[in-house]
Amino acid sequence: MGKVRDYPLMGIPLNLLVDARQKTVTLFSRPDGTRYHRREDIEFGETLRVPAPFGFELVTDGLLPY
Repeated sequence: MGKVRDYPLMGIPLNLLVDARQKTVTLFSRPDGTRYHRREDIEFGETLRVPAPFGFELVTDGLLPY
């Protein structure tokens, strides 16, 4: 998971990972410059609150697995 390791080092505030095979969505947030301190996992069909700087509800019931 290089992006999960590298993105907080680059100051990227959120990392959203959609896994269509597992039918899951994972949001990594609250980076401190070395790692993300929060991880939220949901399954397709659930809603995920994406915080600032974006600030929206991600409804996943329309996502398609493969």
